[in-house]
Amino acid sequence: MNRIILGIDAGNHKAKVVGPFGVDSFKTNICDWFERDVEESFGPDDMEFEVDDRKGFAGTIAQFEDEFGDGTRYGDSKAHEDTKIRVLLAIHRYLGRYCPHIEKVSFVTGQPIKRHKKAEKESIIEMLKGNHEIKMNGKSRKVSIEQVAVAPEGSGAFWVRPSDGIVRVIDIGSGTVNAATIIDKRHINNASTTFNFGVETVANKDDLQKIARGIIRNTTKLKWDKDDKTLICGGITEGIASYIAEHYINAEIINPTIARGNGVTTLHPVFANAVGFYEIAKGAFG
Repeated sequence: MNRIILGIDAGNHKAKVVGPFGVDSFKTNICDWFERDVEESFGPDDMEFEVDDRKGFAGTIAQFEDEFGDGTRYGDSKAHEDTKIRVLLAIHRYLGRYCPHIEKVSFVTGQPIKRHKKAEKESIIEMLKGNHEIKMNGKSRKVSIEQVAVAPEGSGAFWVRPSDGIVRVIDIGSGTVNAATIIDKRHINNASTTFNFGVETVANKDDLQKIARGIIRNTTKLKWDKDDKTLICGGITEGIASYIAEHYINAEIINPTIARGNGVTTLHPVFANAVGFYEIAKGAFG
């Protein structure tokens, strides 16, 4: 095998990667390179990188060393260079961990629903497709990205466990919340959107009940019914699900699974989009 198919969720807080050999996850903070007088180690995600023409730090080190904040770029679009860095580092890490001999990659990644427009998708595909040189922590790798597709976040998570009928998906991220409606396996635009707030952008990220109320208020504006089947995913799913279920009485957590050897492994709900993207990628590129 000289080619691999992946699902890559390049989140503002963490990247999640799913493929045939397993999963990977790492902090996605990014900052520009500078010479350090004292080379502290901040965590297992410390990365010094050179990607194409850009040099910098990523992961835990960027969270602490970025002079302009915590090294995270939030917003409702991923059509920017930080996404390119995150995705290429994700590929480098996955290949290095599981299959270092592979150079050819095809994958599906995501874009918030609100900005899931043709021009933005084409922009993401254009900056990712083709040949890249990646150096991370002194290890160099050439990667040929053959095929890229961009799926709407939230809707992507639906493909973890697809079903007919009306399904709502609440995908709670660090910078945004995606609210998706799927009817008979088709994404419905006029009942889906992205809310421009997330766990890391609200005043009190520990007040999960307040965040849940904000999500409920905004989704009811989309004319969601409290009896609808509602799936919840994201990093804080397990803490916030009970508050969302106070209104959406048929709400349940998405627990994605992947095949591992002769068995099945259940993953944290934060991997839901990545697993869904992987399922889409296998159907599109397999």
